[in-house]
Amino acid sequence: IFCEKYKQTKEQALTFFQEHPQYMRSKEDEEQLMTEFKKVLLEPGSKNLSIYQTLLAAHERLQAL
Repeated sequence: IFCEKYKQTKEQALTFFQEHPQYMRSKEDEEQLMTEFKKVLLEPGSKNLSIYQTLLAAHERLQAL
């Protein structure tokens, strides 16, 4: 079960970064994404989000700035 969850998490992260390659090209953009990612993780209700959904929420916050 753990290996399957890890595989899904890895695939979801890969999908996100393929859809949003700017975070792979810019260290500054990546750091901003990770800052927002951590904020999303600390919010109530975020426990049920997938890694993809969490990254997407962080990305959407950055776009709204």
